[in-house]
Amino acid sequence: MLDMQKLVYFTEGNRFAGSHSGDGRIIRYRVEPDRENERLLAWCWLEDMCFEKAKEKSEESFPLTQDGLDALILWLEKKFEEHT
Repeated sequence: MLDMQKLVYFTEGNRFAGSHSGDGRIIRYRVEPDRENERLLAWCWLEDMCFEKAKEKSEESFPLTQDGLDALILWLEKKFEEHT
């Protein structure tokens, strides 16, 4: 459902932004690694705006592991499904 990079992309220090839409809904998201703390930092918002201009963002962090990345994707999918 959502476009996401593989774990190695984040372990190398890269940031990723994406969006998903359907049924008149949209979710935008940004993921970046915090390698010092071994975390994936994630933000999502339901406005059709860039990260800097979005007013209401949800934020979460996950372990910088494959299980953490899988949990992050599930979190984003749940946020999209909750959006009406």
